Amino acid sequence: MRSPARHGRQAKNPPGSLQLPRPPRRPVPACGVDHKDCPITTTLGTAGFDVDALDPVTAQDESAHERLSHDLDMLTLLAVQHHVNPHTELLTDSYFLVHDGTMTWDIPGSAQYAAVHVQRDLGAGSYRFDSSRHAIAALAQNWLADRGADPALIVPAVEGQLEGDAETRELEEFLARSGARFEVVDDYTYDQPAFYKTWIIARDTAPEPGRLPVRVLLEEVDLEAGCYTLRQGGFATVDAAQTWVERVGEPDNPLPPLTAAPSARAAGAVAQSSVAVTLSAPASAPAPATAEGHPARPQHR
Repeated sequence: MRSPARHGRQAKNPPGSLQLPRPPRRPVPACGVDHKDCPITTTLGTAGFDVDALDPVTAQDESAHERLSHDLDMLTLLAVQHHVNPHTELLTDSYFLVHDGTMTWDIPGSAQYAAVHVQRDLGAGSYRFDSSRHAIAALAQNWLADRGADPALIVPAVEGQLEGDAETRELEEFLARSGARFEVVDDYTYDQPAFYKTWIIARDTAPEPGRLPVRVLLEEVDLEAGCYTLRQGGFATVDAAQTWVERVGEPDNPLPPLTAAPSARAAGAVAQSSVAVTLSAPASAPAPATAEGHPARPQHR
């Protein structure tokens, strides 16, 4: 899943708000609470990514490691998974999911999660280092899973993190396991305490029948309630999605459904019927769908 370019991005204030001052320089972990009040203390610290005794294979590996290790005390470790060679019992691959607090003072709107894959050859004394930025944790999990991590194990699990509801957890699991299906076009994170929201525009490269080809994912954090939600809506074009996110958070701007409007579906049916030899009987209304697009099951998670 590719992430959008960050160059030349402009600061965006919450819709309908004035310019707010930058927050004080304190880490803001995934729970959305400053470290001074937060029980999360799991930072990478001096150990970092555990490659200091090894040599980088390429200059790109070295620069990628140095770039992410510049402020280790600002990286909150959310999940980690290690693989060991079963024959030599030596550590080979490590997968890290971290929240990068330095992004609060980087380019406005920058993605705050980092996915890191470290490959070690302890026999040769070398390492490879690759990382990717993501706006939400589920997309970072997706990137790691594509490189060999188990998505069931590389799940954020730290003390004091905010809780998502059942719909949020289902959508996160779906995204983490969706492979290369979604192509991220753009994203933006508002991390002001009174307006803590992240939106993502993504193309669906394999939409189910009747589903729109562009999705907006919207994560909203409620610090006072100690919870967050992740929801999705469907759009016909990227431009339509961009128009919607410009008004994110406004009360008269709800996310639209993933399916096309009835008029659009009818127009498509008419176009198909003009070249069809026979027409099938009208389909009955579909059952409510899960994040994966299948009919919802009656049992609870």
